[in-house]
Amino acid sequence: MKRTWIWVAVVVAVAVVGWLSFGSSGTQVDGAVRGAKVRRGPLKVSVVQRGNLAARDANSVKSEVEGQSTILWLIAEGTQVKPGDLLVELDASDLLDKKVAQEIAVQNAEASFQKSKAQYDIQESQNRSDIEAAERKLTFARIDKEKYEAANGDYAQLQAAAEEKIKLAEGELAKSKNTYDWSKQLAAKGFLTQSELDRDELDFQRAQVSLDQARRTMQLLVDYDAPRKRAELEADLRETQRGLDRANLEATSKIVDYQAALASSKSKLDLEKEKLVKYVDQLAKSKIKATTAGMVVYARVEGGGRMGGSEPIQEGSTVRERQEILSIPTTGGLIVEASIHESVLKQVTIGKACNIQVDALPGQVFSGRVQFVALLPDKGSWWANPNQRLYRTEIAVENGNFEMRPGMSCSVEILSDMVDECLQVPVQSVVLHEGKTIAFVSGAQGAVDQRLVKVGRASETFVEVIDGLKEGEEVLLAPPAGFTPRGSAESDSRSAGGPPRQQTSTPAQGTNQAPNPEGGAAPDGSRRGSRGTRGPRPQGEGGAPKQG
Repeated sequence: MKRTWIWVAVVVAVAVVGWLSFGSSGTQVDGAVRGAKVRRGPLKVSVVQRGNLAARDANSVKSEVEGQSTILWLIAEGTQVKPGDLLVELDASDLLDKKVAQEIAVQNAEASFQKSKAQYDIQESQNRSDIEAAERKLTFARIDKEKYEAANGDYAQLQAAAEEKIKLAEGELAKSKNTYDWSKQLAAKGFLTQSELDRDELDFQRAQVSLDQARRTMQLLVDYDAPRKRAELEADLRETQRGLDRANLEATSKIVDYQAALASSKSKLDLEKEKLVKYVDQLAKSKIKATTAGMVVYARVEGGGRMGGSEPIQEGSTVRERQEILSIPTTGGLIVEASIHESVLKQVTIGKACNIQVDALPGQVFSGRVQFVALLPDKGSWWANPNQRLYRTEIAVENGNFEMRPGMSCSVEILSDMVDECLQVPVQSVVLHEGKTIAFVSGAQGAVDQRLVKVGRASETFVEVIDGLKEGEEVLLAPPAGFTPRGSAESDSRSAGGPPRQQTSTPAQGTNQAPNPEGGAAPDGSRRGSRGTRGPRPQGEGGAPKQG
């Protein structure tokens, strides 16, 4: 703040000296400066701002290591590098430990996967065997049923055998009956003994019994054995079909567990491999190499801490992922990076011409043009002053030379407007008092006349006078001794706790009040502002002064 006041005092002193040298009739009383003449002439309206040079196009080198890491080695700033040169080496000891542990995890996952795959293959083979056995049983059952029911099948063979037995029994019965009848005749004539007759009779009875047995066997085959066999074969066929279905279901249920175990082990193996690849990739990214040729420029981080400061990039610094460490400017030219206060934001638009003076190159003025103005304020500036709103602005340098380098400090004058001819006085001659814009005019014999003036546009040193003053009149460069500017009646009423009073007079257009780093205006009407944030006074709607 002390340096800011010194800088403002120097500007005011230069303006006073300029006015004294400009006026044809300098006003001096006993060697002291009394005031400045109201003059008519051109007025250049501009915004002066401090900034830094930066490359228009640069290859940003950022940390791609996850989390935070420490810089072990950093190439010197300003070094000319070519593609492949080492720029930064980050601490990778933790990554090395993680990589070794991850390699062990991959080996364990690989073993688990191989075991799960072997178990799956064994179960799959067993399932095929069980299903094939069930299919064979079903095929055999189907064949047995078809064999029994075929035209020349088992049933037909059994039926034919039964019928043949019946025929043989009938033949034996007929033969034994003839023999028995013939024996009875011979026995009646006495040619056969009784025992021989009894034998023939027994043979006849045996043949009769054999015929009855054959007929019963045939009847049992047709009525019982054949239906039972058919039912048995049909049941066997259905049971083997159900056995095949059960084998398929059991195979599916058994293989599901092994499939799940195999898929789980495969996913775990893939995950462990991905982690290993990531650690290997992170290790490779711990050594950052140049991809293009150029000069190394360290990153400038502003507003990094709560008090607006930040640790510079150096060996031993801690960087986070995606944080810029350095950049390699290309041949695309230079820009000026500056922050514009909200009070003069309307005067800074894209395309406005600028004059640039680099601190390291005194006496040289370069031309430029505004190419970017941020839509939202920089939040980093809020930490230093919650009431301050600064907007990031970029000015393209149009005629730079090889002596200009990124990072150099500079001053930028943004040419907002040019008034061909108007009445004008130094900005410190106009004071805001009770909501009105006033000036003090030197009269005859040292008298001072307080005037209500209406002002318009303003530059860093001069303000346009629309009404209230005449050309040639002399205005004081500061209020008279004992005069203390006060706020408006409304603000006074509010500070006293009473209701706001309606103003009966309209404030003059414009004011010499400038943005103040503490959020208010300087009580003496001087142009106070934060360092590097000076500009014309803000105006409200209809030309009314904008109250801080």
